[in-house]
Amino acid sequence: MHISTVHQPFDQRIFYRECASLAAAGYETHLLVPLPVTELERQGVQLHSVGVPAEQQLALGLKRRWRRVWQAAQLARQLRADLYHLHDPELIPLGLWLKATTRARVVFDSHENNTAYLRQKYYLHPLVRGPLLVSMEALERLAARVFDAIITADRGVADLYLRRFRARRVITIHNFPHLDLFLQQPPPADDAPFDLVFHGTFPRYNLEVTFAVAEALRRRGRRARWHFFGKCFETEWAQAEIARRGLRDDIVIDAQMVPHDQVAARVRQAKIGFIPLPDLPKFQHNIPTKLFEFMALGMPVVLSDLPPSRPFAGDGRCAIMVPPHDYDAYADAIIRLLDDPALRRAMGAEGRRRVIHEYNWQREAQYLFALYHELL
Repeated sequence: MHISTVHQPFDQRIFYRECASLAAAGYETHLLVPLPVTELERQGVQLHSVGVPAEQQLALGLKRRWRRVWQAAQLARQLRADLYHLHDPELIPLGLWLKATTRARVVFDSHENNTAYLRQKYYLHPLVRGPLLVSMEALERLAARVFDAIITADRGVADLYLRRFRARRVITIHNFPHLDLFLQQPPPADDAPFDLVFHGTFPRYNLEVTFAVAEALRRRGRRARWHFFGKCFETEWAQAEIARRGLRDDIVIDAQMVPHDQVAARVRQAKIGFIPLPDLPKFQHNIPTKLFEFMALGMPVVLSDLPPSRPFAGDGRCAIMVPPHDYDAYADAIIRLLDDPALRRAMGAEGRRRVIHEYNWQREAQYLFALYHELL
C-alpha cells in the first residue's frame, strides 16, 4: 500500500512508475491519495481518497494536511496491508504507529532532500522554520532507524541517510523515464517551432534565469524561442515580467499540466532541453528528472553545473553544463548548439543511447521489485 496526502493522484513517481509497475508485476497495489471521488481503479491500482485534491500551501493547509493523515491512518488499518510505502515526511509518525501496532513492513520513499528544501522556503518566519527543521531531522532519523527500508530518488539523498541518520537500509531508485513513452517519438526536427523547452513545475527562480539568459542572447544580437509548459506558481508575475523586458516574442508560457502520455510529443517541439537550476541546497543532492527525458528524446541539454547531474552528463557528450548563475555561459552554450545542427544530433544520439542502455525505468524498476520480494 502506497500512501501520500500531498501529492496529486497520478504523480509521475508514485503512480506511473512505482504503483503501476508493481500492479503489472502481480502485486495487489493500493494507493491512498487525495482524490475527487471515494475510490477508483486505474492500471490495476486501487486508489482510495484521503481528501479532495487542492493546492498545497503550508500556511493555509496545515489543518487539512493533518486531517488527511488521520484519514490515511483509518484506511491503512482498515485495508490491512503487508507493506506500507510512505511518500511524505508528515507520514513518518503514521509509519511509526503502523510499525508498532502491526506486523507489516514499512518503507519511506524520500523524494528529495527534505531539510534542504525546507531551508530554502524563505517565506517562512525563522521562528517557524527553525522548529520545523528540528522536527524534520528528528522524524527522518527515526524513520532511518525504525523502518524496514528508506528509498531515495538519487544517491546524494541516500548518502545523507547513511551518514547523518545511520539508516538501516537505503536503496536508490532513480526517476528514469519509461522507454515506451519516449522512444516512440523521433528526435526534434531542425525546423522545430521552439529553440528551447522547460517542462514540469517552474517556480520563479527558473524563470528569472531564463529572462536573464534571453537578455544575454539579445546583447549578442541573437534571439531564441522558449517554450515553458506545466505548473507555474506565479503566472501573472511571469507574464508581467516578460512584457516589461520586451520578451513577448521570445518566451511562451503554457501554465497547464499536460497528460502523462502527451509530455514527450510536446517536449520535442523544441531543439534543446533547458534546465536552469540555481545553486541552492536542495539541488546539491537532487537530480533533475527532465534531464533523462530530454536525453530519451534525442535532445541535447543545456543545464546548470551541479554535482548530482555530473555523473550522467558531465563529460559534455550529451549536454553542456554551465555555472548556475553565469548567464553569458548559458547564452554561449545555446548559440553553439543552435548554430550547429550536426552537433545537436550527435549529442542527442549519445543521450538517447545512454537512456536505452542504462538510464531507464525498465531497468530501475527491478530494484523496486527486488526490495519488495525481499521484504514480503
